Amino acid sequence: MTVLLGLLAAVSLGTSDFLGGLASRRANPVVVTAASTLAGFLLAVVAALIAVGELTVADVAWGALGGVALALGLVALYAGYARTRVSIAAPVAGVGAAALPVIVESLIGDDALSPAATAGVLLGLVAIGLVSMARSDERGTVGSSVLYGLGGAAGIGLLFVCLAHSGEDSGLWPIVAARGSGFVVLAAIMGARRLAPSMSRGGWLLAIAIAALVTAGNTMFLTATRVGSTSVAAVLNSLFPAVTVFWAWIVFRESLRKVQMLGLAVALVAVALIATG
Repeated sequence: MTVLLGLLAAVSLGTSDFLGGLASRRANPVVVTAASTLAGFLLAVVAALIAVGELTVADVAWGALGGVALALGLVALYAGYARTRVSIAAPVAGVGAAALPVIVESLIGDDALSPAATAGVLLGLVAIGLVSMARSDERGTVGSSVLYGLGGAAGIGLLFVCLAHSGEDSGLWPIVAARGSGFVVLAAIMGARRLAPSMSRGGWLLAIAIAALVTAGNTMFLTATRVGSTSVAAVLNSLFPAVTVFWAWIVFRESLRKVQMLGLAVALVAVALIATG
């Protein structure tokens, strides 16, 4: 179940990230992120009321902390998708988002992995690194793409860590707190920068779609961490760059080099190893 949920979360988040980059080519990334975060908050509230969960201060605090990190990370990531190469920024974000929870757990947790799963984790990181290789003369520089990706990695990875520390009986309330705190921070940034919350009708539709996909992805990841290994769930979830790169290839016609195709193939092997572990 952990493997399936992790993969479904990757598909949801990878698609939402691509849509975020698409919307950020038409509007300010902060506005796009704020709009999708607000819509995500409303969706999360409805889902949390339907699901069974106990609301506690600690769980709200963990969710709120992760939400602030995610909001800032998504602004960086969406800006990177709009201004640089999706096929570089997305995998770099995936590497960091996968590595951060594993590093944190190895330092303070006791979530031991089997040899096969450990090999899968390491191979997954190598795979995402291979996907990130592109020519420097393509859209945006490699350096700026990497920096935007690292910003997204920090936000997504910290959200993973925070959600993993929420209580198993908290239901979806940590996600509600995450979306709420994220919107507050983004609204404050918009106010400080005097950004008008204006987007086209298509932009608002994209924001709603992003919100639905992110909420679904976060929910599946949170569930995966509660029924199995957090490290496994995080790395599987962090294969989302393959989905984002796929959409960039379809819509933006960003070409994939042979090394990137190899990276995608290695990612599938990594998934198999993690599943058997």
